[in-house]
Amino acid sequence: MSNIKTYTIDYDWKAELTVEIDHGIVNDAWLRDINEFWSNHERREERHGLLNAVLIMLARHVMPMVYELGYNTHGAVSLFDWDDGNGQEGWPPMDGSHGIKITNIDVEGVFDEDDFTIKAA
Repeated sequence: MSNIKTYTIDYDWKAELTVEIDHGIVNDAWLRDINEFWSNHERREERHGLLNAVLIMLARHVMPMVYELGYNTHGAVSLFDWDDGNGQEGWPPMDGSHGIKITNIDVEGVFDEDDFTIKAA
């Protein structure tokens, strides 16, 4: 019986990250370790709940890198590949081997031309 659930983290209709989490591997202790790796963990957990706090942190971490590097989903996963000399501090691999897998990322709309405002000084 599979205990894998899919979560999509949407950034204001401009970017999107989809992950699969195997809840047979990823439990509250695992999530708490990730959340507490950074400061303000109590505020994040209180505001969003433990799972959502971690998912939002992941999206905030990976979306800018993928946009800047021009990576696709495979590139996003490779950013977390500790065996290949990459890896991201505080995060496990994102290939599913540790219970979380990035399955899709789309950051094409992050800097839409309609979102810019120009003001003359």
